[in-house]
Amino acid sequence: MIAAPEVREIRKAEQIQFENQGYLYLPQLMNPALTSRVKAAYQRAQDDQLALQMASEKRAHYDVSQLLDTDPVFSELAVLPDLLPYLVATVGDDVQLVQASARLFPPGKTFTAPWHSDMANTLGIDLAHSAHFHIKVHFYFEDLQPNQGCLAFLPGTHRLPREKERPRPQDIDAHRDSVIIVPKAGDAVLFNTHCLHMCLDNTSTADRRTLIYAYSHFWVKQQSNAYPANESWIPSDPLARQIFGLGAEGVEFFDQRPWVQPRPSAIKNLRQRLGKRILGRVS
Repeated sequence: MIAAPEVREIRKAEQIQFENQGYLYLPQLMNPALTSRVKAAYQRAQDDQLALQMASEKRAHYDVSQLLDTDPVFSELAVLPDLLPYLVATVGDDVQLVQASARLFPPGKTFTAPWHSDMANTLGIDLAHSAHFHIKVHFYFEDLQPNQGCLAFLPGTHRLPREKERPRPQDIDAHRDSVIIVPKAGDAVLFNTHCLHMCLDNTSTADRRTLIYAYSHFWVKQQSNAYPANESWIPSDPLARQIFGLGAEGVEFFDQRPWVQPRPSAIKNLRQRLGKRILGRVS
């Protein structure tokens, strides 16, 4: 039996905010040393993958491919000890990284749909009653200006049915009706991806550079960019390995947790056998 990992509980106020508002702002989740490493690694990936593309092709945004293969710091970030309590609290014990990307948004109009749910076309899930199904975490390694394409949310809209019509852009005043988060270097934003949100226009003169990691349950399909090719970059503890899709051997797909536990079927069979024994003695 593998001992359960030591993961503290998040504050009750944070749990209530996530359940009711659909997002959490996590200031200074990364310490200055880690933030500096992340920024340097991002710049190297940008120079290697995006520089030529940005010089030759104008796009609404640019993405680094196979981010986790570019530097071990990005794998560290996925299982950051201070982040783990939030992952367990907002997804569950079977949390898994399902997607990881680095995005660069140059000055210009937003590339996102106005006030959208990332889960709008997801079938088979009652999203209005599944607050712990799918989350994203945006990591920031440099300060953003208020007009630099910041994230904005319509709080509480993750409780609306998937079929609910989205509000028309002309009916929403972002600065009056939404919550706009202007992050500093080292901050992160975690949110339920069914909560209506958007990236606002980048009217500044600077690129908006972010890291975007998506998490869900172990049984949800994991994208190829959600684990590094170099397995030595994955920590050895059970929770970290599970987050990267390496579950405990001998445990059913839907029963994966960061520690080995008896299968539900085994418990059920044991109860049945004990019940028969008790009934046999009574009779």
